[in-house]
Amino acid sequence: MARGRQAAARAQTRASPTLLVLPSGRSLAVGFGILAAAFLLYVGARESSVFSVRSVEVATEPAGHARLVRRELTPLRGTSLLEIDGGSIERRLERLPHVHLLGYDRSFPNTLRVHVSVERPVAVLRQGDENWLVSGQGRVLRKLERKLRRPLPVVWLPPAFEPEAGVILRAPEPAQAVAALTAATRSEPRLTRRVWYVKIGDEGLALVLRDRLELRLGNATELALKLRVAKHVLAAVRGTGSPATYVDVAVPDRPVVGTTLDSQVEP
Repeated sequence: MARGRQAAARAQTRASPTLLVLPSGRSLAVGFGILAAAFLLYVGARESSVFSVRSVEVATEPAGHARLVRRELTPLRGTSLLEIDGGSIERRLERLPHVHLLGYDRSFPNTLRVHVSVERPVAVLRQGDENWLVSGQGRVLRKLERKLRRPLPVVWLPPAFEPEAGVILRAPEPAQAVAALTAATRSEPRLTRRVWYVKIGDEGLALVLRDRLELRLGNATELALKLRVAKHVLAAVRGTGSPATYVDVAVPDRPVVGTTLDSQVEP
């Protein structure tokens, strides 16, 4: 009877699923050996030049700024792709506050692909004789040391305001002016290229063109409609040779053309 119980116990032990799934010592040794070999291969690849960066491909949104970004990433050439991550790329782009990393791809064996967005400048912030570039998102890009080859509209800064590169513009009126210019550039880019400077006064927002004619827009609502109306009115004014000094489209269905300019502000 006792022998029967012992045999049953041994059979139950052999059939235990817990014991059946436990790996043998040999299996464990083989597994750890494979892991160690993979680790050594990884370390060797990081230290060797097998996967070093030989080319950097840059895609930008909007297109056309790849050369500037590629120049900042050139020092990554010769670095192993296995050592490169988002942080190492962003550190190289710190000098370009208007460039933001969207993604990257380590294309083995030797190519790094980087995808970035680029904030375009829409205006020049001016305070006395100092100037800064500002993007359409309102970010102060950099201080200008010399004049631009292609002039941008001017937005005046209050005397006490201290702009900081890489930081979003917080001064209320200049920020409103930049936002209006950005919207105007999207809807009427050809007209916006003729803007000399932007002002915000008691009558609201106004764009002063390079021939000193003033477009009075009132508040910042319905800008696209107001600018379309202003464009047609300007064409009519130019066609007739009118000595108009301002076009008021604050109420777009009742535009007004005048010859008395109250503003004395000039850049």
